[in-house]
Amino acid sequence: MSLHPTILWAQSDEVIFLTVELSDVKSPVIDIQPTKFSFKGKGDKEQKEYEAEIEFYSEVETTTVKQSLTARNVFLIIRKKGDEGIFWPKLQKGNKLNFVKVDFARWRDEDDEVDEAIDNAAMNNMSDMGGMGGMEGLGGMGGMGGIDFSKFMPSNTSETFADGSDDESSDEEGRAGKSSA
Repeated sequence: MSLHPTILWAQSDEVIFLTVELSDVKSPVIDIQPTKFSFKGKGDKEQKEYEAEIEFYSEVETTTVKQSLTARNVFLIIRKKGDEGIFWPKLQKGNKLNFVKVDFARWRDEDDEVDEAIDNAAMNNMSDMGGMGGMEGLGGMGGMGGIDFSKFMPSNTSETFADGSDDESSDEEGRAGKSSA
């Protein structure tokens, strides 16, 4: 009996991203029909047989599929057919498949598409604004602007101790006392 690989999926308004998480895949057989995806292959250290079949929620283009095989997974980009701009509520028809999970690293919500378009437009408009670009002519921090810190310094810079000596004389006497002892 074959095992099911974990399949991650995500979408944008135009494409479906599928990642078959299976390391060391040998001789994968990938079949993409307008309404169905199927995968067969051997993988993992033990080179066990894996297979999966998913009936898509809606139709996809089969002629423009891009795929990449790495040591860790098989990655596919599949264009939606006629549903451009429409987000699918789920990847497959029917009940949830326990080996299909959402790929949150690639996931785009409908809101994200709109927000991204607004953010890009805002960034383009901001590039026309001057002043913040490379911060030319800023000249560093302005400091504390007009505050005279000498007012915060004591007028007598040498401290007076309880025995009436100042810090400099006591320091010298302390060193002299230590060296003569």
